[in-house]
Amino acid sequence: MYFVGKTEYQVDDRKRIPIPPFYRGAFDAGGYLSLGLDPCIQLHTPESFAATAAIIEAIPAETREGDDARRDFFGNVRLAQRDAQGRITIQDDFLKYAGITRDVLVVGVGDKIEIWDRATYLGRQDEAAENRRKATARQQNAQGEG
Repeated sequence: MYFVGKTEYQVDDRKRIPIPPFYRGAFDAGGYLSLGLDPCIQLHTPESFAATAAIIEAIPAETREGDDARRDFFGNVRLAQRDAQGRITIQDDFLKYAGITRDVLVVGVGDKIEIWDRATYLGRQDEAAENRRKATARQQNAQGEG
């Protein structure tokens, strides 16, 4: 399954955010919350978390960079379980990291979902579109399609 699209929500007074209804079944067994490289929160399925964890674990552990990568990634992961209404609770430190106070965008990014402060996400649209164009062109050239 690919997670696609954007849905607007608000954080409720108990710090819960809904998972878009179409995708709730992907989290029946729970999920993992992690900090994005950008100021956002990532919601992983067990499968997408395993794939991301494998990238981190491929960095040699005997190096300062490898040890720091593991500490930073795995130390900043929380288990997520949706409630009967399809909401997940987000901890204060995650909300602060992403700059989320109330209005959020839940964004499908292929193998996972990102949770953004709405204004932050919208403010990055031009930069994100330009980065996508550059990365796509670079990948096409690398594959000889360019």
